[in-house]
Amino acid sequence: ITLHYETHNHPSPSRPSLIFHHYYGGSPSTFAPLLSQPALTGFHSILYHARGWAPSTGPPDPEGNAYSIERLSGDLAAIIATTCLGDTEGRGNGSGSVSARGKAGGFVIIGHSMGAKVAQHYAATHPSPLLKGLILIAPAPLSGLQFPPDIKAQQLAAYKPAETVRFVLGNVLTAGPNSSSPLSEEIKEQCIRDSLRGNEWATAAWPAYACAENYAALGDGLDGMARTGNLPVLVLRGDKDFERHLLGDLGTRRGWENKTVPDCGHLIPLEKPRHLADEILGFVQRVE
Repeated sequence: ITLHYETHNHPSPSRPSLIFHHYYGGSPSTFAPLLSQPALTGFHSILYHARGWAPSTGPPDPEGNAYSIERLSGDLAAIIATTCLGDTEGRGNGSGSVSARGKAGGFVIIGHSMGAKVAQHYAATHPSPLLKGLILIAPAPLSGLQFPPDIKAQQLAAYKPAETVRFVLGNVLTAGPNSSSPLSEEIKEQCIRDSLRGNEWATAAWPAYACAENYAALGDGLDGMARTGNLPVLVLRGDKDFERHLLGDLGTRRGWENKTVPDCGHLIPLEKPRHLADEILGFVQRVE
């Protein structure tokens, strides 16, 4: 497969890089309103299209595992290595000095929904002092989420015709038309384009099996990092998120900080980018 990624600004020795993983049906464009906020100006940021979401490519999936969370976590590890942020030298196009500067500051992973589950899997399987923390936005749990049949059917059908995507945006994923910060038409059109980028296997995988995959056994790794205080985690969820009543707070026994974003649905980076930028900046300042 080929993973398409983009970077903004240069690594810093004094603050961590930010690595973003989008939600099911999202793309790096999901975070564009966020990265335009003054609070995040100048941060070295890495964003990429998950496998199977164009322009990244992905394989056929006859056995139902090519788009598992484990595979997506492996892709995240490859991105980190390629951009020279990990413990092992990657194939990145930066010079040796740039690589060293990037490592000095470490990195924070910011995962949204599906991307948040990937971030948890990566942290549990790739312990490193360079990983300074996780920010989990509207996260799916590492232990898996079994959707009720009606929601699962809705998700399986959500990203096919453009009008269905538009309906899901307005009635499921956001706080709705009466929100204090409804999505603009431009952002809606971008979301529709992103949601239609997936190949047939990537589009089906999250609701069909990846969301429900249970990696609770990996929780021991997260528990160990929590006990030593080596992995600060911030969890953010909108008060009108459609998954809120299914999940509640996450990681409370591990000391994870859970915060509620008011008047917001599932798409916090698009609905409340200024609020989210301020939360990210505050988190980074605490872990630097």
